[in-house]
Amino acid sequence: MSKNIDENTNKELLSNLEALGLSDKEARVYLALLPRQDTGTSNLIRATGLHGQFVYQALERLEELGLAKHVVQSGRKKFSAGSPERILSLVEEKKLAAQAVVRQLKEQFAGKHEQSFEVFQGDSAFVAHEFALLEAMPEGGVIDVLGGGGDKYVGLMGHEMNEYEKLRVSKKVAVRYISTAGNHNYLKIMAQTREFFDYRVLPDAASGVDTDILMDKIIFHLFGEPVVSFTFTNKVISDGYRRFFEVLWNLSSK
Repeated sequence: MSKNIDENTNKELLSNLEALGLSDKEARVYLALLPRQDTGTSNLIRATGLHGQFVYQALERLEELGLAKHVVQSGRKKFSAGSPERILSLVEEKKLAAQAVVRQLKEQFAGKHEQSFEVFQGDSAFVAHEFALLEAMPEGGVIDVLGGGGDKYVGLMGHEMNEYEKLRVSKKVAVRYISTAGNHNYLKIMAQTREFFDYRVLPDAASGVDTDILMDKIIFHLFGEPVVSFTFTNKVISDGYRRFFEVLWNLSSK
């Protein structure tokens, strides 16, 4: 390598050093140091074309990083480059520091509850959303439904209902359905024909709305024209609804 840094031929190398955390000036000084042993700052100023102040600052930083070292000869500092292998150590140190930051952030913000609200309107949006929710469910999960929609759900799913059920059964996702709309016979048929399906019936009928509780979400289905689904994501609130569902489940009967 020439003692004078060729900016054209070393552009990629300079760019890579900057990507690894060095400034442009630090990278230039480091490349100028590599072919030299116990060199003075005047040589580095000529080799880099940088102002002396920038060279001194870069050398100080490179020494902090272990990429440069000096000895004193006749009262003057003479500099040499640290081994390029040190760059690997710096990258590993940054990785460990980043991992520590991630752990601290997780600990600090554990229990901080995010929430979001989405609206889905129309038959096709309803069906697509139902599949998206099911695909996001963990294997062996449970969908709790406080249902007043009766057979409107199956009607809206239409010919996609079979595919939905295949996916649900393959993931062993259970459905617990509390009906607020009566329809005992319909529910008996559902329990006989749908795997992982159980139901209860509340004595007071109220139709038109289904409330689904799954994962950290609560979904309100309004079976009007058009159908509208409101999806609210908040773990604390969904857990509260789930506890309420358990109370109703235990108070209901088949």
